[in-house]
Amino acid sequence: MATLQDIQKRAATLSEARDKLSVLMLTLQANIDTVKNGAMSDIKRVSRQIAKEHAELAELIKANPELFAKPRSYVVDGIKFGMQASQGSLKWEDDDKVCTRIRRMAEAGEISPDQVELLIKTTEKPVASVLAQLEPGLRKRLGVSVEGDGDQPLIKSVDSTVEKAVNNLINAAIKEAQAEGG
Repeated sequence: MATLQDIQKRAATLSEARDKLSVLMLTLQANIDTVKNGAMSDIKRVSRQIAKEHAELAELIKANPELFAKPRSYVVDGIKFGMQASQGSLKWEDDDKVCTRIRRMAEAGEISPDQVELLIKTTEKPVASVLAQLEPGLRKRLGVSVEGDGDQPLIKSVDSTVEKAVNNLINAAIKEAQAEGG
């Protein structure tokens, strides 16, 4: 059986490893920031130039549709351009109003009941927050169980500046180890 001192030593060892990982993460982030900041002004400048060139090419194509009757598109230096048929996109302001209209048209015989089923999506899903408020016996009869309740081990750094990144790496390593072992 382990003593409290054994567990404290293990926690100290974990803290050391986390500190090393934190330093490595800070170094990596600093290197990323240096590279990113060095290139960012050029990236923004070229991105603006691409947006301008794209808009100008689109305007030229729109202004001269007769040039794209046959063939409808061309490829020059890896850029495909021309005209294409657009499917468009459906839009409406209020889901409930459209569903009401569909049901009215079905009642009038303009839309079949089968079409109504296809046109209106109905989703049933238990509400977890309400199920959690039920008595345990009732939840059990519904086939709902609670996982992970009761006392669980707590391991958490209290002063890390890169806690989120470190935790993501640790969790990924834990999952990888579990996948290899399980």
